[in-house]
Amino acid sequence: MSTFCNQVEEIKALIFHNKSLAYSTFSILQEQSANDPSLLQTLADNSQNLVSLIIADISIDDEEVAAQALKCLGFIIYHPSLVSTIPDADADLVLEALAKVIMSTKIKSVCNLGVWCISMQQFEASILDGCFNSVLQAVVHALDNPTGSLSTTYEAMQAVMKLAAQLSERMRESSHIWAPPICRRLLSTDKRERDVSERCLLKIRPTIIPPPPALSKALAEDMKLKLLTAMKDLLNQGFKIQTLQAWGWLIRLQGSQAMKYRHLTNDMLKVPEKTFSDHNPQVQIASLVAWEGLVDAFIDPALLTSETNDPFQNGIQQVRTSGRSSCQFEASGCSKSIKLVMTPLIGIISSKCDVSVYSSCLNTWCYLLHKLDISINHPWVIKLVLDPIFGAVFRFGPDVKTFWLWNLCLDLLDDFILAKCRNLDHETSSQVSHHSTSSKWSWKQQRIKWLPWTIGQLDFLVKMMDIIISHASIETITPENRSSACNAALRIFRSFLKGVQMDFRSSSTKYNDIMLYLNTLLRFAKKICEDVTSEGGRSSELHHTSLQFLEAVAQDLEPSILRSPLYKVSLNLTYIENLQMVDNIKNVKYLGISSVAYMDMVSPSVYLSVLYICVVIPSPPATHGMELLLQGLHRFFKTILLLYDPVENLSVAIGLLYKHMEFRHLDIWTAIAKGLEDLFNGLTVKDHSLLKLESNREFPLAVCHILSYPFVVCSCPWPTQNKDCGSLKESLLSSERKLKLQQVAEVWKSLYVALCASKFNKLSETSSLTEDLCSMLNGCIDQNISMLDHGTEQYFHRDDLGLAYLSGNAVTCVMEQQILTLAASSVGNNVEYAHDPKTFSGIKNSLEFSSRFLKLSWSMMESDPSTIHFATSRSTISCPLLQWLSHREIDKESTIEQPYHLWAEILDCLRRCQPPIVFDSSLLKLQAPLLEKTLDHPKSTISELTVTFWNSTYGKQIKLDYPESLLDILDKLSRNKRINLQPKSLQFLVKCHSISGVTARRSRVTATNSRNSKRVELVEDTANQFEPEKRVGSSSKRKGMGLTEHQKEVRRAQQGRGMDCSGHGPGIRTYTSVDFSQGNEDSQESQEIRDPESILEMLRRVA
Repeated sequence: MSTFCNQVEEIKALIFHNKSLAYSTFSILQEQSANDPSLLQTLADNSQNLVSLIIADISIDDEEVAAQALKCLGFIIYHPSLVSTIPDADADLVLEALAKVIMSTKIKSVCNLGVWCISMQQFEASILDGCFNSVLQAVVHALDNPTGSLSTTYEAMQAVMKLAAQLSERMRESSHIWAPPICRRLLSTDKRERDVSERCLLKIRPTIIPPPPALSKALAEDMKLKLLTAMKDLLNQGFKIQTLQAWGWLIRLQGSQAMKYRHLTNDMLKVPEKTFSDHNPQVQIASLVAWEGLVDAFIDPALLTSETNDPFQNGIQQVRTSGRSSCQFEASGCSKSIKLVMTPLIGIISSKCDVSVYSSCLNTWCYLLHKLDISINHPWVIKLVLDPIFGAVFRFGPDVKTFWLWNLCLDLLDDFILAKCRNLDHETSSQVSHHSTSSKWSWKQQRIKWLPWTIGQLDFLVKMMDIIISHASIETITPENRSSACNAALRIFRSFLKGVQMDFRSSSTKYNDIMLYLNTLLRFAKKICEDVTSEGGRSSELHHTSLQFLEAVAQDLEPSILRSPLYKVSLNLTYIENLQMVDNIKNVKYLGISSVAYMDMVSPSVYLSVLYICVVIPSPPATHGMELLLQGLHRFFKTILLLYDPVENLSVAIGLLYKHMEFRHLDIWTAIAKGLEDLFNGLTVKDHSLLKLESNREFPLAVCHILSYPFVVCSCPWPTQNKDCGSLKESLLSSERKLKLQQVAEVWKSLYVALCASKFNKLSETSSLTEDLCSMLNGCIDQNISMLDHGTEQYFHRDDLGLAYLSGNAVTCVMEQQILTLAASSVGNNVEYAHDPKTFSGIKNSLEFSSRFLKLSWSMMESDPSTIHFATSRSTISCPLLQWLSHREIDKESTIEQPYHLWAEILDCLRRCQPPIVFDSSLLKLQAPLLEKTLDHPKSTISELTVTFWNSTYGKQIKLDYPESLLDILDKLSRNKRINLQPKSLQFLVKCHSISGVTARRSRVTATNSRNSKRVELVEDTANQFEPEKRVGSSSKRKGMGLTEHQKEVRRAQQGRGMDCSGHGPGIRTYTSVDFSQGNEDSQESQEIRDPESILEMLRRVA
């Protein structure tokens, strides 16, 4: 340390004798102390004396000494540890001495080092401010140095940047002095000079942008004198990009004065006018980058806000609705400036250019959005700036080349829309939504200040969504691009609905504004859906997306408004206008179904329901994704019925369904029925108090109408002319149609069960739903029976098989539910409910419905025996009928009459069946459960009816095998002389009674395919002691009898028949399609037709 101190002292003395050696030695010591704090402290202690010596030597004419002295001085005033020790007075001396040297020296290196010292100094701003004029004058002198040294100019520009960082305001005020020399060098033919100048301007940009009027004026004078001419010369020489770089800075520094100097500005605009049309993409990109200078010059957010006269209070844009404000803005200078700035941008984005040019165009446009600040939210600014660019980019579509442009604009539009959803309780600054355009495709970061949009932007937003979704309907678009367009449109639409929902929930929103929202939304949804239907099902994804729009409205908007009777909209759907009644609609008028008409005034929720159905109904059955449409319809109606008025929406859906009677429309019915089922499953007592369904007579009727629809479809006639009846039957019996009917039947039963189990059905004060439903279904069946009886099927054809199938399932379901209801009331000792007239009214009607079903089956069999298996009807209702007949709590005469009539109808059908039924042991076993309950029924009418049936059928049979369950009842009735038993049968009954616990008897029913032949053979086991020789003799006798041709044919058919369902041999085929075989013997004798004589002989042996 002592050595270093001694060296410093020696340098002080040496300066007076050998300055060159002293400063060179001092430079070495400075380098040594740079990284040693102790040595720096030694220099700091001696810096005051050294500085006074150095400033005296920097101005001498000896270049070597002056240069070395300036280097040493530069180190002292740069290093923070040293400069802080210099007194303010000495600091002033240093700055003044440097300014003097720069301006007076003729030595280039000395001048360079003097300017370098100014660019390196670390004096405090207060010290610099005292000598600012002298220092600035020296710097300006160095910029335009008399030697023309580029290095000196470079150092001067470095000094400018240093001073601008330390004294920004003073430098801004004096920019008209030092900035023009820098700007002039932008037009230099020397690339280095242009580059240095541009780097300097970029560094000090915050200081001079926006430019002070004095600077703009000074540059305007320079432009008029020589810069404009120099610019044109440079352009003509082919330096287009260099000219555009200079043009951008020069127009930017014109600032607000550019409009004042109109002639000069117009002359300057001729330069980019030539370059924008250049075919070189690089020149076009340079033009767009330079155009940002014009944006800086023309767009002043503060001035724009004041001229538009649209205040922004509490962060919410107060848009005036009067035409005067819009006209004032359109006529203002701001409007003209924005139009001028947008003209080339719109031209480029609307023309065919390279992707890089589009990229640059959007960057410049985003910069404009940033510069507009909150004025971007003004309606006229949106019209001039957002509308044309968004529209042009969205018209590109999600093409591979422009996909990133598409995404950028989607993000911007989405952010603009979602700005409305920000919290509106904060200050204005916190309410502004800042969107950055920085991403993988943008090198800039521009903050765009969105404010909550108002109803004034409604048309603009709808227009953009319409352009986006329009790509989905283009025939030549790829599936991927179509999917992208659909997803983008749905994304923007849902964001838009969030803003609409906020206004719906706001108490300050006026009625007229709500109606404007509703009409605009529904008009947009209508356009999308009608465009889809006009496409003829070409794109299933577009179908699906259009329905998602409707689902979004139903799910995202306020239900209280969409279902309110205050907000009525006109049902102006083209589909409704063109819809004609189907030919057979007159046949269902007895149901009392009403339908909406074109231009009816309906609630928004009803409008959505009608529009949804109008999209789904015309969709071809083979449309790919039809299942998605039906799933969407199910979800939609689940939402509509749960959140909105179920009565109105269900009634409207029914009215539309009944105008479409094709079999394929049952898919639509299925989806709606599932939605209604969800409603019943989700209802609670609280829901009832809100919906008040229990007091609404229309809702039960609507439910009955929806349950009746499948039956009406199957009974709806269509002309049979030009159609082959055989092909019609084949189509009716197709596996696909059967499967569809099964699905419909399952949904119908599920809906009915949900209805019966719902709280609505239990709490309803209206008449019984079952009564209304059965009444409607009875009318439908009666109409079919009438047409069958009058033979109108030769002109019209109906799906009688489908009607019979659905009716059979409905009969079973309705009767089972009635039984469960009575059983529940009995278990719970609910006497009042069990004796409620409404309960028995429903029972009565359900039994009437069952009776109608049997009549339909009989009429169909009489009309065409080949199309109906009566066993279906019998087996369908036998189980629930048995439960009814076993239910002894029914004591109401009007109700018990219905099982009586139903039972009478069944017995009558059995007697009248063609070909005649043989009432043998097999059939008796099948009917045993019913006969057990009805032969000795407590109600005399039923028992007498059954006894009469017995005497006319089984009572005439000589040989019968009685089931064990009937033995006690038959014994009792025969002893009371009420039933007829043939003598042989009576003996057989006694014998069976006596050996029922000891012997086992097996019987086999052998039948032919012939409808006119059916025989029963009793085959006893070893306990019956049949004699072999007599059996052989009997067999020989039968074989010796002659057979007719028909009998031989039947016999051949029997012998060729396959195995029965149990694999035991020849199957049993009867009118019941049931295998009655009870044995496993495969004897040839069991397959033969037995004549009356052989049967009598066998009965004698048994006796």
